[in-house]
Order: sequence, then C-alpha cells, then structure tokens
Amino acid sequence: MGKLKFKVHPLFIILGIYFAFTGKVFSFLVYTISALIHELGHSLKAQKAGYRLINVTLMPFGAIIKGDISGMGYKDEIAVSLAGPMVNFLVGVFLVALWWVFPESYPYTELAVQASFALFLINLIPAFPLDGGRILLCTLSLFLKRKTALLICKAVGLIFACLFFGLFLYSCFIGVNYSILSFGVFMLIGVFENHSENRFVRLYQSLSSASLKGGKIIKEIAFDDKVTIKRLYGKIDSGYLYRVFIYSDSGNLKKVLQPHEIVNLLQTKAPYEKLI
Repeated sequence: MGKLKFKVHPLFIILGIYFAFTGKVFSFLVYTISALIHELGHSLKAQKAGYRLINVTLMPFGAIIKGDISGMGYKDEIAVSLAGPMVNFLVGVFLVALWWVFPESYPYTELAVQASFALFLINLIPAFPLDGGRILLCTLSLFLKRKTALLICKAVGLIFACLFFGLFLYSCFIGVNYSILSFGVFMLIGVFENHSENRFVRLYQSLSSASLKGGKIIKEIAFDDKVTIKRLYGKIDSGYLYRVFIYSDSGNLKKVLQPHEIVNLLQTKAPYEKLI
C-alpha cells in the first residue's frame, strides 16, 4: 500500500491566484485549512469502515478522495461522503459556541466559521464532483440500476452547472464574481468525469506477500461466530498480520484462522458476509 498522496486541482490554484490578486490570501488559507479538515473527516470515516484513502485532490470547494472501493456497500459510501461536510459543520458549531464563552475570539474566528459552514452547505449540493453528488448516486443506486442512477446524477449536475453560469452572468451586471464562474466550471467538469471508478482502498491490500519482505508482526484477536468482514475491518491495522479465534455463543472455540486464511477471506468476501 502506498502512502496517501495529495494533489492540487488546477482550479484550486486559479482560485488561489484570484484570492492573491484581490488581497484575500488569508481567506484562501482559511478555506484551504477547512478543506483539509473536510478531507480528514472522510479519511477517519473511511478507515473506520475498513477502507483507506490513497489519493486526495484539493478542489476549490473541498477535497476529492480516490482509490478502490470494490465491495463497499452504498450505505457505507454515503456515510463516508457525509463525514467530510459534517466535520465542517461541527467545527463551525464549535467556533460559534466559543463566541459565547470567549466573545473576544469572534474577530479571529468569524472567517473560519464562514468557511466551515460554506463547505458544509456547498458539498451537500447533489452534483459531482461534490460529496452531495456521490450521496445522490449511492442513494439512487439503492433503488435503480447503476447506469440509470449515473445518468440522473449527470443531468442534475448539468442543471446546477448551468445555474451557476447563469449566476455568474447576473453578477456581471452588479459586480463580477469569478468564484461563481470557477464553481460552474468545476461542476461542469464533474458532469463529464468518469464516476464509475472506485474511491477507497481496502486495508487488506497491505496484507500481501510482498509486504512480508520487511517482516510483519502477527497479532491475535477473538470474535464470536457472528462476526462479519466489516467488523473485522474495523479492528485490524494494515501494519500487522492477524490470527483470529472464533468462539461460539457458549464460549467454545470453533475455529482458528491463520494469517494467510484471513488475507484470503478479506480478498474474496463482501463486507457484510460472515467471516466463517
């Protein structure tokens, strides 16, 4: 498993240049930090679900995470997608609450509150490449064929892109707002991107034979016989191999799974299947 890689989208750089020319470098830095906090929310939730991010791309209004989610259920993917905006929301609420305790903190945290709530609201717009687009796709996929759900999401994304282009044209008459234009372009790109790709990587991929060259510590862990693959994901760490003891409800040992068996089960079973 490679290290988590960070990339910067060209539109993010353009937005930074725009803020620099308009004398709002501090604002850009605050939004950048808020975007990184946003990504952290995705990362922590993905890891809890048994997946790990391999690529994070900073975008003008958040971060996009990529990898391989073969086997991840739609409900889990919705939860991971929601985690980023929710972290922004909680940070905003915390800072607002701080104003009541320390009113003098208001001038220093007002912009951070604006950035947090802005990222929370914007990322819930149901259009790619925002989190809302992923949530919409997964929700529709629970009831419709994936191809149909994807077509609906692209149509919704195109509508929102046109809406923002319209808002930009309107701003030209009252004060040009290039942020709206960049956001419209950002969403238009999302319409034509390939969203069939998977976005997270299973932790088991680091439990490969290639990783044994540097040596691996073997840990032991016990479960009841109802344990699912997902529960196992939540307990293991990619830096170790595991020997798993399975016990019955009466406390009798039913089976001992060796490390190579665990690797095989994690590679072949879906998250909600039982381990044995």
